Amino acid sequence: MRAAPLIVLLAGCTTLGPMPATTGISAIPAGRPGGEVSGSIAPIFRLSDGASGEDPDGNSNPQLGALFDPDRLLGVPGLFVAARLWGEHGDTGLEPQLGYRRRLDDRLSILGVGYGTKMSDDENGASYKVTRVGLEGALDVKLVDLGYASSLHAQAAVQGTYLKSSGRYCVDEASGNARDCSQDEMIPMVDGKLSGVFPAATVTLALDILRKAKGAFHGARLAGMLSTGWMPRVVNGEQRSGDPYITGGVSLTLGFGAAD
Repeated sequence: MRAAPLIVLLAGCTTLGPMPATTGISAIPAGRPGGEVSGSIAPIFRLSDGASGEDPDGNSNPQLGALFDPDRLLGVPGLFVAARLWGEHGDTGLEPQLGYRRRLDDRLSILGVGYGTKMSDDENGASYKVTRVGLEGALDVKLVDLGYASSLHAQAAVQGTYLKSSGRYCVDEASGNARDCSQDEMIPMVDGKLSGVFPAATVTLALDILRKAKGAFHGARLAGMLSTGWMPRVVNGEQRSGDPYITGGVSLTLGFGAAD
């Protein structure tokens, strides 16, 4: 993902531009019409960290998601539409998603999903705007059946997100890094822009419960995620090569819909 003039500050007080490292969607299709709702602490990086030189590791953000899988209702089993909302304190993104997932056999499932949105915010004299569009692919493997209609899964996902961003922020003249603006001193401000495709990869370990149960409840998935990727770097308003990051998160997804 790419970001821009981002924003941030001196000791890392200003934090702007949370960019998720994964959609967190399971590759396993429902196999019948239904929907899913999810809540997570999602792995992210912040655009502001790329301008301030702050440590990007370990960042996460609240995220809510909803998915509808029409299955046989449209005659295209596996096709789904979804949306997610993430962020906090007004710095949030609402992103529609369109994807396809398919069960290859009893153990393997695949997913492909596209997404995109626009975000903007301002804080402590810094501001940013960003457009993001991306694709994610994933492979889910059932590791073992645990009995009582539960199973342990591992999922690997890779995504590439194109970011085009611009912003304005205060800068430390000596280092070229973003810092908090101050009313008590004259601090220079710079305009920045950047664009590019930023990759990320995520490994998920998940416990599926009652996925094959009959009835309107389609099961639950409790998952832990570990993500790594490449994020943008901006110095004195100018885009640099970028920095790696690593972070994690957790999620809970519940499925509901047709009884069979």
